[in-house]
Amino acid sequence: MLALVAGASIVACSQPAPHIPTWTMVAHVRVGQTPGPVTLGGRWAFVPNMSDGTVTQIDRATGKVVATITVADPHVLRDQGCAPDSVHAYYSGSWGWRMCDTPYAIAWDGSSLWALDNGRTRLVRVDPATQRTADEISLPGTGWALAIGGSTAWVTGFAASTALYEVDLAARRVVATINDLDVGPASLAVDPSGVWVVCARAGTGHLDRIDPATARVVGRYASEWWSIATIAYRGDLYVRGTFGGDISRVDTATGAVIWTQPGPGFIGRQGIDQIGTAPDGVWLDGPTTTRIDSVTGQIAEKVLVPSTSAAADGNELWLMELDGSVAEFKKK
Repeated sequence: MLALVAGASIVACSQPAPHIPTWTMVAHVRVGQTPGPVTLGGRWAFVPNMSDGTVTQIDRATGKVVATITVADPHVLRDQGCAPDSVHAYYSGSWGWRMCDTPYAIAWDGSSLWALDNGRTRLVRVDPATQRTADEISLPGTGWALAIGGSTAWVTGFAASTALYEVDLAARRVVATINDLDVGPASLAVDPSGVWVVCARAGTGHLDRIDPATARVVGRYASEWWSIATIAYRGDLYVRGTFGGDISRVDTATGAVIWTQPGPGFIGRQGIDQIGTAPDGVWLDGPTTTRIDSVTGQIAEKVLVPSTSAAADGNELWLMELDGSVAEFKKK
């Protein structure tokens, strides 16, 4: 039995404040001169160094760079005259500034990384175990974006303004060139409903859906978007809109817009953007990195770090910072 001593005061025990998990930086690394968006694959994170012709391979568990792998030769594009002949050749927001980029895009197929080399118009496979290039597949022309579904890669054409290339990765060959897209196929995403291509590079503002079984356009939906990023996630399509200032959720069954909401402004290189996925929404880069709630489209969470691209998986958030360095965050 607890006895009270006469004259003693009773002091209430204070309860510790509940711990609220916050996003904490756990790794910070430098990569190439002109890095593109981070791609997560297996135990690795990959960054295309677009003016160097290389890919940086990072161990996700440690945040350490384990290899820098050559996948292209930037001099090939420059010898082909990719650079503008004067500073007035492109306006400030033109996607044409990317003409000399290589690798132009990268994507993960479940076991290997593929890089788009526009200089030699090919896809290059990188074996992450050996940290070397292993195969290549010739393309009919230069590409813009790359997405992989199963054993098929899809590459939007760049020089051919209505083209989409279907590549059988197992057979190592192009099996179809689709030429009935709307003008300006740019960003694209793949899910069970089909291949979705935002045709906006020329400012036309249409969203085309391709049936992989027939390699034909089976849906075309008008939009006002001038988009450089789209992602298919959990049965819906997310498309970043006009100059990065808004985000739309699209029903992949009907092509109807479920909602359009404001998002952070885009501050990265023109023609390059990325949407990261989260269990309860999507991440957008910008002056403040922001998570958008999937149900309401409202801003649900912020990380007070400016970024030019965002990738996420579970408890990992990978940002490309304004100085070109990669930062990994975990919620702790």
